[in-house]
Amino acid sequence: MPDDFRIDLSGPVENLQLPSPELVTYYKNLKNRILWLDSEVDETWLEFIRNILTWNEEDRGLPTDARRPIRLLLHSYGGDLDVNNAFIDVIRASKTPVWGINVGQACSAACFISIACHRRFAFPNATYLIHQGGGDNFSGTYQQIMASMLEYQRKIENLEAYLRQTTKIPGEVLEERIMTEWYISAEEAIEYGICDEIITDLDVIL
Repeated sequence: MPDDFRIDLSGPVENLQLPSPELVTYYKNLKNRILWLDSEVDETWLEFIRNILTWNEEDRGLPTDARRPIRLLLHSYGGDLDVNNAFIDVIRASKTPVWGINVGQACSAACFISIACHRRFAFPNATYLIHQGGGDNFSGTYQQIMASMLEYQRKIENLEAYLRQTTKIPGEVLEERIMTEWYISAEEAIEYGICDEIITDLDVIL
């Protein structure tokens, strides 16, 4: 049991330390295989990847249709490209179904992660953002900077190839729009194969 849930009964009742409502909700959601991805995509998201791996281990030997889906509720403005790539790889390799649900904003890395999911949902007013992002961590010698830039270029090209493979975005449209800040509505996301279904009834995802 996590330390947060240990209640000290040695003192007066008014001094009892109860877990925060947010923590209670987190563990309740975890029990139901629900992950809220509502912060910047950074190394803390690696814990969510561990959750996906754990649930696949629990489901080992079960057919896909007998596995309880993992639901990712996304509201993020993006973040780290390397964490993004790790998330995509794990989701695509997951035999346990992973559902991506855009509850408001799935921008940049969060958009790419959502697209990797086996089923993809969005609320009517949700927005997606596709762009190339920015590389601002180039430092060191000339050779080191050049190597970093080439590696970043390779990752961006891989992302473009990934979008061509997993969506219905026409090649010429993607080539033009990815150079900009391309905001996409839920309706457009359906058209481009970024999203499978717009949610108008919560029973669909609960």
